[in-house]
Amino acid sequence: MTRILLDESKCTLCMLCVEYCPAFVFTLREGRIVVEAERCVECYACEPLCPAGAVKVVGEE
Repeated sequence: MTRILLDESKCTLCMLCVEYCPAFVFTLREGRIVVEAERCVECYACEPLCPAGAVKVVGEE
């Protein structure tokens, strides 16, 4: 299973991950980004999209 690591200390809540994730992995709840990694389709678009470098995708090895 793919793991998506979100460094909340780096996250600026720019919402790009929420807006552009094709699998709706990221949602905003109560002022923070919630990650539902089980939805991930492994497109890896979120990692380079994040301007703060807060998102890291770790694939299954």
